[in-house]
Amino acid sequence: MPRPSHIDSITEQSYLDSSYQIFKPSFTIKIGQTHPDLDEFLIDNNAFKWAFISAYNPFSKVESKTVNYQNHQRLIEKIKTLDYYFVEGEGKAADERWTPEKSLFILGISEEESIQIARFFQQNAIVVGAVNQKARLVWCVD
Repeated sequence: MPRPSHIDSITEQSYLDSSYQIFKPSFTIKIGQTHPDLDEFLIDNNAFKWAFISAYNPFSKVESKTVNYQNHQRLIEKIKTLDYYFVEGEGKAADERWTPEKSLFILGISEEESIQIARFFQQNAIVVGAVNQKARLVWCVD
């Protein structure tokens, strides 16, 4: 899906250059790359697809730590009610223009359901992938 018209190329490049880190177990995901060690973790957990979603800074509008924390807690509760296994992580911009954003690495979730959740939390984009495939940036806005 092409970049939405209201997202500038600098913001898009920031998403593409960011590192998406999972804490336990420790993995770093980069868009456009495969991640064999992560694939092993997925297979060990009987999952073959995944999504990396944040609830921080809806529509890339910087929010307070309090609002971001509350949004993150709501995301955790949403994923728990859907009964998905997840691991905490954070998205870190390469240029440090953005402060790291707490995120969830969700195992076994479809791209379609991930997009619906991201839209609910007013996110511009998410990162998705599957075993033996490159991580991809997916836009969630038109």
